[in-house]
Amino acid sequence: MITDSAFYIAVGLVGLGTLTIRGSFVFLASKIHINRRSRMIFSFIPAAVLPALVTGMVYFHQGQVDWLAGKERMIVVTLAAVVSYYSKNMLVTILFGLTTLYCVTQFS
Repeated sequence: MITDSAFYIAVGLVGLGTLTIRGSFVFLASKIHINRRSRMIFSFIPAAVLPALVTGMVYFHQGQVDWLAGKERMIVVTLAAVVSYYSKNMLVTILFGLTTLYCVTQFS
């Protein structure tokens, strides 16, 4: 078991390390020149991270709804994609997906 003082020292050092790493990007951003092509490539990173996270949660989840063969998340994601296409609203899509997944898992 770790002592209280060792725990707080570890948390402080991890926090300081995180602050140093993240702060270095802020302080060095004005000194480093990134060309236009690289900026364009970097702008696609946030759009690629979300599908990468969602894909793992959908495809590798062991479902619990028997009549959907354990693939309730796949069906909900498909329905949410249709809602997203027609509504063009991220909040509506998220609320629809969460509500539908809750209803499918709770009332089955």
